Amino acid sequence: MASVLMQKAKQAQLCYDDLMEKTGLYPASKIVFRVDDSQQSLIKKACFEKNPFPGIVKAVLLKLRLAAVGKLFKDERVLQTGPAAAILALDAALAKELGDLRNGTESDGEIVCDVGLAGLQVIRLYMMAYEGSKAFAQSRYQSATRVDNALNGSFYKYKTKDGRYFSAHVYYESQKRKIMQTLGITKSPDKFVLASLPFDKKTTAAAVAKWDAEVLEEQVFADGACGCMLRSREEWEKMPVGRAVCEMPLYRFTKTADAPKKNFGKCDGKKGPLSGIKVLDLTHIIAGPVCTRLLAENGADVLMVRRGNYLNQEQAMLELDGWAGKNSIQLDFNIPEQLARAKELVKEADVVVCSYQNGALDKFGLGAEGVHALNPNVVYASMVCFSDTVWKERPGWAPCAEDITGLSVRNGSKEHPVNLNGVPLDYIPGMILFSGIMKALRLQMTEGGSFTLTGSLTRGGYWLHECTDLWEKAVGLQHADKTAIAQNTDVPLFKSVHQTVKDTAVGTVYFPSPATYYDGQGDVVSNMQFKDNREGWSNE
Repeated sequence: MASVLMQKAKQAQLCYDDLMEKTGLYPASKIVFRVDDSQQSLIKKACFEKNPFPGIVKAVLLKLRLAAVGKLFKDERVLQTGPAAAILALDAALAKELGDLRNGTESDGEIVCDVGLAGLQVIRLYMMAYEGSKAFAQSRYQSATRVDNALNGSFYKYKTKDGRYFSAHVYYESQKRKIMQTLGITKSPDKFVLASLPFDKKTTAAAVAKWDAEVLEEQVFADGACGCMLRSREEWEKMPVGRAVCEMPLYRFTKTADAPKKNFGKCDGKKGPLSGIKVLDLTHIIAGPVCTRLLAENGADVLMVRRGNYLNQEQAMLELDGWAGKNSIQLDFNIPEQLARAKELVKEADVVVCSYQNGALDKFGLGAEGVHALNPNVVYASMVCFSDTVWKERPGWAPCAEDITGLSVRNGSKEHPVNLNGVPLDYIPGMILFSGIMKALRLQMTEGGSFTLTGSLTRGGYWLHECTDLWEKAVGLQHADKTAIAQNTDVPLFKSVHQTVKDTAVGTVYFPSPATYYDGQGDVVSNMQFKDNREGWSNE
């Protein structure tokens, strides 16, 4: 098994070199990709622990966990563990260097990235656990039974009239309702759930079979939902949107205006390199929250805006992991006084991150232009599914990004497409966007300016194609001298699969352990604490 992890460590080295070239970021820190023989048994054992669901959902989650963990220690047709390790290592190096810049130091310590735990980061969704609040237990159970329905495109794909495959992607009840109406399924959406799955799959298959795939794709998007025809990579590259995505950098980075240099002061050693930096979090589900969770773990003061409290979120199953380190403020932008409070927070923020559908917040004056008007010296980062030009306003989710870019076909075949392990096109694009924010904050300190960044789920997905290409063509691997591989190095943080965070807004939570460690990182576990019903930043 060590040989598989060793191979993935070599893939991480290759991907790290590629990341530096693509981003133009070349941290000075030495990167050590750690291979530990014991990780497989530790992570597999954790699958059987801390599973709070009752009945059939408990069994479903255990099955998902075991399957996902098993794949971490096998060869991958499409690389994802190596790329995840590479971007996490880059993120850690950039955060460390920002902390050194703030403190006026030049530390030369290593960044250690555990390859097994890096793979775990893209299946965090399955490994999350908690205990405590009965209200939250009920909310999370209902979320799980709703999301695993016959329109869950990660698991269920349907043949169309023209012999192609179509996958639907719905995570909110409002979207489920829209796509059911498009398909002509008359069943009540709240009855279209896990318990009725065998019957609903037959109904859905019959409804999809009446459509040609591309016609259905266009109609679903026109109706405000998300679904796509599965494509090969070659088909994706020929589409206008595919060409636009392929031409994008890993994230679009734009200097919006000149602004004075920022002085964030020295770091709080316990909190970490981003301590004192205020982040307003306008994100949801997974990809955006991944980025802001990493900001929080590195010490940033992250305030997440929600309409309801954490106990009652519609997708509590999918979102729990993304709440780590973030305090919550309840604001409804349809209420003038609450919208005004949101705008005051924008003025106070150093970073604003948004992952709602492009244009969704413009009517409230909280899109990119509105945020920069309110705060001319802010970093604004957003996440879209497709490109920032073609299809920029269409909704999309990570499994859709896999299916439409050809990753599912490459990971399986045209007749038997297979989605990747976990939801890497949520996690990896979020990690990529984090690196762009680090670049922007550094420039604010050294040159000044305000910045806009745009990340893309499909661009992050296409990077996995590129990483896999590199590995398939690699002969006699040559790397920059900034990376190395080590076996079984002693890092206490890596000895546990879960980190326990007590007294959060939903009780005790068991978050998957981070995959990176370096001197000056701060107390990451303490930084994972989160509270609800706040009025402002945690340091006020």
